[in-house]
Amino acid sequence: MRRLLATALAVVTVLATGVGVAGTASAAPDLAEALDVSRNNLDSEYGGGVAPELSSDPEVLRRLLDRARAAGVEPERYAALLHQYWLAVAVRNAGIDLNRWDPQLGLAANEQNLKNTFAYYQKLQREHPDFLWAGQGGLAGPSFGAGIMDVDLVRAVIGVRELRDALAQVTRTLDDAAAPASADLPEDLRAVLAVGHTITPEDIADFQVRVIAMSKHIFADLLPQHEAYLAGGLDAIDEFHRAGIIDDRAVRAWRDLATGDPESVVRGNAELLHREQYQSIADQWDATREARGPVGRALTYLSTFGADPAIPGVAPPREAFPLTLTADDPAAGAQWRLQTPLPAFNWSDRDARWEYITTHMLPKYRALAQDRPAELAAALDKPMDQQFLEQRAPMRLVPILLSVARTTQVQYS
Repeated sequence: MRRLLATALAVVTVLATGVGVAGTASAAPDLAEALDVSRNNLDSEYGGGVAPELSSDPEVLRRLLDRARAAGVEPERYAALLHQYWLAVAVRNAGIDLNRWDPQLGLAANEQNLKNTFAYYQKLQREHPDFLWAGQGGLAGPSFGAGIMDVDLVRAVIGVRELRDALAQVTRTLDDAAAPASADLPEDLRAVLAVGHTITPEDIADFQVRVIAMSKHIFADLLPQHEAYLAGGLDAIDEFHRAGIIDDRAVRAWRDLATGDPESVVRGNAELLHREQYQSIADQWDATREARGPVGRALTYLSTFGADPAIPGVAPPREAFPLTLTADDPAAGAQWRLQTPLPAFNWSDRDARWEYITTHMLPKYRALAQDRPAELAAALDKPMDQQFLEQRAPMRLVPILLSVARTTQVQYS
């Protein structure tokens, strides 16, 4: 009997102290350490979550979150914990290791993260037809990811000294010939002419890091909201709002989505898209354009030229808003106009980017979802590796040349 009592006492002691039979500690993390934490990785420029000091394990985070709620803690005090938890849920569902998702490591380390990101967006659209924001981002995403990979190809080419020197000589010759006219060219094109031959592999690597960070930032901002809504509906969205993670506009967007009314659903998704472009990444695009002097402007403009969103029926920027150059012929009293196969805007400009998205991408995707659901389903069902491959520049060479031919027009009058 004495031995039985001693055994029972030992079991009680183990349960009370949280020490396992192997002598390892399993006590729950201290809630106080998870409150009033700064979201110091909100722009997602580094590895880990929005608050890297917090755990990335959703089960650990959930227990802490439950304790904070049960204790009546004000949501704004556990904002980082709440945001980190739903982000951890999202990356787990997307098959991404949050601690290994570090934009600073460059393209090779993040290629699979990009693919998993867009695959998960597409999965959300397939399973939840009202999640149009996720579907549009997922379908256009492989074009974005392939573009980063194509820039990496350029980086590798520029890294060959002999070829780089040859390109520099050709570009300097063109610069000298165009110098008298270049003063009237748009700033973006002048930047390409000025520094195109001096761009280094390091410049391109820096550009890639910045763009990968923006992709992660979009995920870290919007996907936790989607996961919370799926699990808890508008009550979960209200908790995000009370915590200060989202604003009134985002709350209205989710309320529109919750109605199920087609027009309201479209409006709510458009509002989420506006948040993505104007709140999540607008400042980061500005910083990317301004980085390294004219180099940042040149690279963001070149990425605009190469952009071709993989949404059926959407014209690429170079066709949707082509750059037109004009000049007068004083002797003949006439004017010539050259419509070029170059975009008239820079993708890093938030207002110009928004105009293109809302006048071309958004209407085409809405029509695709409403009028041609079988075509949309087929596009979303393609393996992600295939979607990336189809968007690589070598695979799109013929369509690009046809686009250039369609867009280039000369008028003299």
